[in-house]
Amino acid sequence: MNLTKPPPVEKLDPSYADEIRRNLVRGASKARRPPKWIPVVAAACGIAIITTGVVVLSQTGDDSGAPAATTSPTPSPTATVVQVPPAQSARVSLDLGQATTSEARVEARKCLANLSTGGGNTPAKPEDADTATVRQARWIKTMARPGTTPAPRILMQTFTTANGNWFQCLGDELVRSSPTRESGMAGLNPADPVYGEWRLQQGTEAGRPLLLADYSFVTLPTVVRMELRIRWTGGASPWYGVTFSDGAGYIAASQLGAVFKRGEMEVDVRAFDTAGKQVYSDIEYG
Repeated sequence: MNLTKPPPVEKLDPSYADEIRRNLVRGASKARRPPKWIPVVAAACGIAIITTGVVVLSQTGDDSGAPAATTSPTPSPTATVVQVPPAQSARVSLDLGQATTSEARVEARKCLANLSTGGGNTPAKPEDADTATVRQARWIKTMARPGTTPAPRILMQTFTTANGNWFQCLGDELVRSSPTRESGMAGLNPADPVYGEWRLQQGTEAGRPLLLADYSFVTLPTVVRMELRIRWTGGASPWYGVTFSDGAGYIAASQLGAVFKRGEMEVDVRAFDTAGKQVYSDIEYG
């Protein structure tokens, strides 16, 4: 898999860029501080990343940093995203089991160290991890390097420090924090039980485009499972699923052959409660 040489990325016209920004900041009105985090693969590789309000393109042979031209491209016919019924996609678990408390504390120390050096709004020191209450710590299979053996994994955890501050970390990266666990879930209700942030990464594998989508979220305590799939012009990926507790989690999906292109891909997400009932669904990047 080659994530350092992405395929050419089509230029975006201004109206479409505005549309991307509107989709990515959906839910921001809940007055929650945006998380300070970037996916692990994105941080390590020079690939195309779509982030909130910003389009960052890294291409070989041009590191001048000059802005892309804003001239609207000539419209061309595009294929249609396949509308695969939810029940026709297989369900694949990304769960790799619970981590030990010692494993969780090692990553929590790194996470708080990054927070303290990054100027986060919630004060914390690495040593606070040693006395923190680990609320959940689960290993999750990542989608960053499909086909590798053993499967790569990352630790998703939440913990509360002795002074009551609540943190969600993905590996050694801070996803979000709040003065208390309850304040981190403010604004959620049974009709709108999930709040999250999306990231897309475009790479290649064996010369073919590879689209990676990941989603970090907080939920009502009654939500315990999240599933994610990618639909594109060639079909749909499986539903990749994770179970979680403490009202927070992380999930990812990848699809060979799919590209981030207007009208040619969509991402579906759905949530389930403790009884296995679906209580939430959404479509992004349509």
